[in-house]
Amino acid sequence: MIDLTTLVEETGAESGITFNIDGILLESVNLEYDGNVAAMIGMILKMCLEMSEDVNNGDLKQVMIKNYDGIVVANKNQDDNCVALISKDISKMGLLLRKMDTIFNN
Repeated sequence: MIDLTTLVEETGAESGITFNIDGILLESVNLEYDGNVAAMIGMILKMCLEMSEDVNNGDLKQVMIKNYDGIVVANKNQDDNCVALISKDISKMGLLLRKMDTIFNN
């Protein structure tokens, strides 16, 4: 499994969370209201997964939420385990995306 603390440190993200697609929290680092965040991101991933299936666009891999004050990158694997990283520094977007791709492609 992923060492979430190391992942957060290596990417410079403010926080990270692991959970399943149903939003059940497994682990969190530096995140207040982690259970709520896991549930909300789990629901977003589930809805995106269903949309991806509806439009015959393949299995869902990653969702990125970009806002004015940062970014959330969430990945899902074939077993429906999920990892999300949260950063208030939008310039870290490329690093977050690349690191998540590296982790989930191995």
